Amino acid sequence: MSAQLVLGLNQYTHSASACLVDGAGEVVGALAKERVTRRKHDGGDAAVLVEALLEQTGVRLDQIGLVVANNHLFRIRPFEERLAFGCALHAHPPSALRPSNLLPGIAKQELSHHLAHAWSVLPLAPFDEGLIVVADGMGSTRADVERASVGSELGPYCSDADLPQAPGFAEFPAQAEDHRSYREGETVYRFEGLQLERVQKRWIEERTPVFLYNYGFEDMESLGAVYSRVSSHLFGDWNACGKVMGLAPWLERWGSQAGAPAPLLRGPLEELQVNWEQLAAAPLPGAWSAAQEGDEALRAVATDLAARVQQDLEAVLLDWLVRLREQTGSRNLCLVGGVALNSTANGRIAREAGFEQVFIPPWPGDDGVAIGCALYGHHALHRDAAPRRACWAPYLGGAATQDALEDAWDSYGPWLEREELDQAGCAPPPAQQDEAWLAEAQPRVQAAATALAAGETVGWFQGRSEFGPRALGNRSILATPTEAGMIERINAAIKKREGFRPFAPTVLAEHAAEWFPEVTPSPAMSLTVDAAPDRAEQIPAVVHVDGSARIQTLDQEANPLYRALIEAFAARTGIPMVLNTSFNIKGEPIVETPSDALRHFLDSELDLVVLEGWAARKRPFPQGAALAEAVPQHLASFTAEVVSNAEGEAVQVSLLAHGDNLEAGQLELGVLEACTGEASVAELEAEFEAEYELAPEDFRAALERLYRWRLVWFA
Repeated sequence: MSAQLVLGLNQYTHSASACLVDGAGEVVGALAKERVTRRKHDGGDAAVLVEALLEQTGVRLDQIGLVVANNHLFRIRPFEERLAFGCALHAHPPSALRPSNLLPGIAKQELSHHLAHAWSVLPLAPFDEGLIVVADGMGSTRADVERASVGSELGPYCSDADLPQAPGFAEFPAQAEDHRSYREGETVYRFEGLQLERVQKRWIEERTPVFLYNYGFEDMESLGAVYSRVSSHLFGDWNACGKVMGLAPWLERWGSQAGAPAPLLRGPLEELQVNWEQLAAAPLPGAWSAAQEGDEALRAVATDLAARVQQDLEAVLLDWLVRLREQTGSRNLCLVGGVALNSTANGRIAREAGFEQVFIPPWPGDDGVAIGCALYGHHALHRDAAPRRACWAPYLGGAATQDALEDAWDSYGPWLEREELDQAGCAPPPAQQDEAWLAEAQPRVQAAATALAAGETVGWFQGRSEFGPRALGNRSILATPTEAGMIERINAAIKKREGFRPFAPTVLAEHAAEWFPEVTPSPAMSLTVDAAPDRAEQIPAVVHVDGSARIQTLDQEANPLYRALIEAFAARTGIPMVLNTSFNIKGEPIVETPSDALRHFLDSELDLVVLEGWAARKRPFPQGAALAEAVPQHLASFTAEVVSNAEGEAVQVSLLAHGDNLEAGQLELGVLEACTGEASVAELEAEFEAEYELAPEDFRAALERLYRWRLVWFA
């Protein structure tokens, strides 16, 4: 492995991420902090993130020759110079001072935000010339971007200010007003080879300090910021834009009868007008929670708002991109930035904007900034290196180790019935899945396909995890697309999320056009297309209320093992696709480790988990004579918190174990404390009946709740 490894970082902001690239320009590994901490979109310092990435890849800090980092809020170097003071005031966690975050003794470079996004696709795009369009909530400040062109006392910082201007280059506004602050809103670059030139940049005024809630999005005028503002109104979270996109198609069924509201956005983008009066009149943040409680009028308002911002986004984007194509004569387009996560808009762009090729990487959001930083750093060290011109497979995260598998089985085994399916071992990267290995792994493929064809839901965990927001066949929940009831079942009982949200199909690429006539390749689940009307009724679980589907097309090379599973399902059903959604439950990121997978499996109504060469089902709670003879044992470590009233009676009991806070009662606590592994259930029932006059059926009900909570097992 080359000593000139480059570490790219998205640091000190949301969606912190890291990427290692070697001297040949190939990725060694990439990881988002949320996968390590289990906090969705987790940000801040990179200590635990870098430590996890180094452990996964077997790299040492002294093998890293350059660090390139981005933070879209502020400059990193002056921030780090004040970190010790801030940590002493408890403004930042102690981890911020660890060597794995500060990376002392390694050369460092900073990159402006939109330039980092651009580099996340520049060497990887499957064409040698075209446009790169960056559209997100906000990027770097105008002051930082333009200061870089004249040098800075704050350390090495590269922005696009020194790039050449393409003919017709324009900035909006052309002149900054001295008393106003601006940030990047949308940027357009033209490239040939690895040479970038500036085509257009729109600056947005920063009216609210970005360190307040919502990153100041609530009154910024970028496309991404306005969309995030609507996300806050509906779901109380600026980063729930995918929910807005999923709600918008329900307009005809749930929208008001008063007609569409006035546009929120009016183009052209260069002179964008935002209807702030209408936004000010929108429901306060978190409206959907009230709408779910039966307020149909509020549901109509929320649906109208989601549909309006989606329609406006598509209209403004399409108009802008068509004009950019005509202005530049470019035939190819790359889309990056948070707006490029909008698969509905992406689908229309691919079909209607007139470009010959549209490329969206698997990581268009801010987690992909780490990849852009790493690739920029590699280019800085290897100026003569040719662009790769092929995107990496998205499976860049961690793989299960034998130790991790054994630890997971040890932790969760008492509540599982497992079976070894094959001895092919952990799935290797797709390029190494040859015919011999696939033949050896056939038992896991057939077991999963049989379960899916029988209408069961399957947690599928294989090989390295995906980098980016989509599960693409290595950390997926799978189901048959043929059962309409599967949507409600997975949303309610498995994912535990809003019922209006749709599910995506993974379809064998050669059959995609038969089911989705206007399809173009969508290997990273980036595009939404309409299903053929005569086919949609056969796959209702993956067709949204408006007849569309966010599709993943799968060819042979992309993921041979996952493809073998879909082929086996098709052989049983005649349907060349499966329902694919990310392996996680509400509020958590996609599972990363075997322990994550088994915990989510046990905490949901999934039927089966296929974990590398093993399969597991939930061990049922014993019944009848088997239960009477069983000997219950409580966890070695748990904490009970009891709140009592003035008379000493317990009014609230909380049980804290394995990271969960479980609301229980005095009965559950008493039963839990009695489960010492020394007495059978029958003996404990007799004891509780004699001492507390507790009926045996009530004891068993409490014991079953404790078993479901994984606080007791049976020795």
